[in-house]
Amino acid sequence: MMKFIFLTALLSLSSTVHAASCCGGGFAFPALILGDDKAQITTSVSHGQVTDDVLPNGKWIRRNDNNQSETFKIEGASLISDTFQAGLSIPVVYRKVAEENSTGLGDISTSVGYEFLPELSYSKWKPKGLAFLQITLPTSPSVYDSSNIFATDSRGRGFFTVGSGVVFTKIFGAWDTNASAELHKSFARKFNSDAAGGEIEAHPGWGNSLTLGAGWNYGDLRLGSSLSSLYEDAIEISGAQSSNGSSQKNMTWSVVANYMLSMESALTLSYADQTLFGSPENSSLSKTVTLSYQQRWQR
Repeated sequence: MMKFIFLTALLSLSSTVHAASCCGGGFAFPALILGDDKAQITTSVSHGQVTDDVLPNGKWIRRNDNNQSETFKIEGASLISDTFQAGLSIPVVYRKVAEENSTGLGDISTSVGYEFLPELSYSKWKPKGLAFLQITLPTSPSVYDSSNIFATDSRGRGFFTVGSGVVFTKIFGAWDTNASAELHKSFARKFNSDAAGGEIEAHPGWGNSLTLGAGWNYGDLRLGSSLSSLYEDAIEISGAQSSNGSSQKNMTWSVVANYMLSMESALTLSYADQTLFGSPENSSLSKTVTLSYQQRWQR
């Protein structure tokens, strides 16, 4: 029972966006089955507000334009064999800046996972390990082809992105730990930009993220926290306008409370804050609250 609570909370926590809303940066954690189930569906609703901008030189600027976003997301994953699985994530995003707003589809992502370090027998120290490959599709407008002055219709990154990483989980009595690391590559793309006055080509590079977390379990309740770091290479622009861009980095601290409703369902409430830790650069920092429900089907 405790293992189920931990893995449900970990998935909900990992789904937190650990990237700023500007500059085409960010990489959402894939939908993965981390327990002993054959399928799962997670629905979540989040509300976030951008509170600060940090320039490439590290200078902080307080935001006062009521930059808000709400995201409704459906994520599903299913086993395709004992060790392989496939997942899909579909977000719908509402954004508002000042008096301008927009609602529509975000960037859809699909993933495959492989359990390369299974828990076949008890071990005091050996963790469970999963590897994954994720593809993110630019199914939403981005800051590069936005059609309004505040870019509220930029609900995604704007790039085709391929990422790969690993996840490790381990339970120690009433406590649990988790760690994940991933590396992703985004590919160049041309945009018709009204702001630039013509066609531009954006050349992104590589990015990576690292997450460390832990939690404490008591009955049907789990309380946990994690810290995630994100780095993105500079995005070079050529065409109607040109720019060398600047690299992006930030850190996200998250806290989560998870309650198990039954052996196959749970509710999770989480809070994520990008303003507390690290030395961010070239980032719009946000604070986000997320409520999610997960339904699982056992093998």
